[in-house]
Amino acid sequence: MASYEVYEDKAGEYRWRLTSGNDIIADSSEGYSSKSSAKEAVERIQRDAPTASVLEIGTPHFEVFEDKAGEYRWRLLSKNGRIIADSGEGYSSKSGARRALENVQSDASADIE
Repeated sequence: MASYEVYEDKAGEYRWRLTSGNDIIADSSEGYSSKSSAKEAVERIQRDAPTASVLEIGTPHFEVFEDKAGEYRWRLLSKNGRIIADSGEGYSSKSGARRALENVQSDASADIE
């Protein structure tokens, strides 16, 4: 049976990990300043992971995401997963970021000056 563990690391930050038996299935990519913040991250995973789509590396794709400041941004990832372009600015709504990336898509073949 899998379970989440929230713990304090050697640097005094809180982290989470998902374990099954002796195996670590997933862990936090960052430390959190409080135990409650780490628990909130676990709750977001529990809420969002069951319906999240899987992006396959191997084909270029756009990604729309919310940054730490609560703004929405887009980025274009190459087939190996590296960021090759990004919005450069944040948008107040996900739909605003999506409209901006759609403009990039429609203007992608513009002339180089």
